[in-house]
Amino acid sequence: MQYAALMACALLIVPAAAFADSGYNQQNQMPVEQSYMNAVLARTTCQANLETGSTSAAISDMQSIDQTTISSDSNKINTDLQALNTDASNKDKTQFKIDLKSFRTDSKTATFDLRSAIKNAKPTSDERTKLKNDLSNLRSTYKSCMFTAGQQFANARVLAYGIGIQRVQNRTNTLQSKGVDTTQLNQLISQAQTNLGNLAAALSSATNSLQLKAALQSYCQYNGCKSGINFHFAAQSTLTAEQAALDKIKSNPNSGQYSSLIGQAQTDLTNAQNTLHAVGTSKYQGTQQTDVWNALHDAHGIIKQLWSELNGHGHKSASSSSPRSSGSSGQ
Repeated sequence: MQYAALMACALLIVPAAAFADSGYNQQNQMPVEQSYMNAVLARTTCQANLETGSTSAAISDMQSIDQTTISSDSNKINTDLQALNTDASNKDKTQFKIDLKSFRTDSKTATFDLRSAIKNAKPTSDERTKLKNDLSNLRSTYKSCMFTAGQQFANARVLAYGIGIQRVQNRTNTLQSKGVDTTQLNQLISQAQTNLGNLAAALSSATNSLQLKAALQSYCQYNGCKSGINFHFAAQSTLTAEQAALDKIKSNPNSGQYSSLIGQAQTDLTNAQNTLHAVGTSKYQGTQQTDVWNALHDAHGIIKQLWSELNGHGHKSASSSSPRSSGSSGQ
């Protein structure tokens, strides 16, 4: 199963009808996606300005350069950028991806054509010097532009992490309202909030792109940092929530008749926990990610069944529904 789909379903310990945050998820997912789209657009704008600026400088500085191809390339880049701006304004993620692919293709072509045109123009020593200075200034502007764009991306990352934490908090509150002991979940949420605060502080103190990149690579709330800390918040919160729900089931006076199922669910959760302990704060290796989520998914199915049977089939809040019906995202 896909990671995002499992993350979406695995926190649904009690049946999905008991959770009322699906609207919250959809409502808050949109600003996250828009923030990432705007950050990509900002980076693309930096690249476009460098490409078209370099073409203009070459045309201005070199009298014998063939302008036909490179001017056409520059126009294509401007058209691509205009399309991307329209896509972002329309919040059209699908078209944005298509137009971004076109931009990247046209950008590579423009770079190749410009180098060829400069070489074929056989510039004089003075022309080379002037072009070198102009390109140096353009790269300096590009560097500053990319840092600003990087800050936008960093802010989008912090926003996404914050919303991810809030989703777990909302569902934790729902579990608590069902009589589930959420002490461990709240401690995990508190640690995630502390980690996010530390990341935000590191990003805020970055003064250049290298520092910004280092800060972003130092902590991943989920999975993805090659050398930084991977908190595996989705898996950890799912495991903790499932265990809390199972403990609640165990405390039910009528749970004895389900000892076999309870034992199987506990085995699944223990297997997931052991794998997570082996992973630690590293990135998943081999089949570790699949092993964790398969075990959590298996436990979830049993716990959902037990919860329904022990709390009565007639209650609406315990109605059965697919655990994959709620959307989510995470890195």
